[in-house]
Amino acid sequence: MAGVGTSSRVDRIVETAAVSSAIWARAVLDPSERDGEDLFGPIAGEAFADGVETIYEGYLVHHAPRGRTFAAPDREQALLLGDYLYATGLVQVCAAGDVEAIAALADLVSLAAHLRAEGGVVVDAELWLATARHLAGPRDEALFNAREALRNGDPTILCALVADADATGPLVEHRRLMGDAR
Repeated sequence: MAGVGTSSRVDRIVETAAVSSAIWARAVLDPSERDGEDLFGPIAGEAFADGVETIYEGYLVHHAPRGRTFAAPDREQALLLGDYLYATGLVQVCAAGDVEAIAALADLVSLAAHLRAEGGVVVDAELWLATARHLAGPRDEALFNAREALRNGDPTILCALVADADATGPLVEHRRLMGDAR
């Protein structure tokens, strides 16, 4: 999707960051170089869409070859920019007044980063999708149970949560953005 342009939500992420810091403004990619559009935010529902998409961009800046809309000049700035995006997204989610949503997103970010650091079977795409669906509701114990099993090395429950035709697009797009071959 390189050069396709961005959606208004992704544009707002760029604008907010660029206004916040001249350093972040210099890391913004030219619109012709941007890659990808909204992915998990719209799945999470309107109340959380901006926050989830901002947090997701922070995750990409931290862990992908580059973000969809940012390319920091070095690893240190990428870490700071990713942290800024995480914090900004959490503030946006806080505006909805849903403490459980904040906890779910904090757990998502820490568990997904842990999975990447471990270097084993990486199911962060499934974790992002399951969490976004959980935020949209209905909420039940399924995501909690899947995360606990995942912490114990078993991705089966998590993968079952997102084993449907609607999951294919977001899972494939996340893996492409992350540079994952599978």
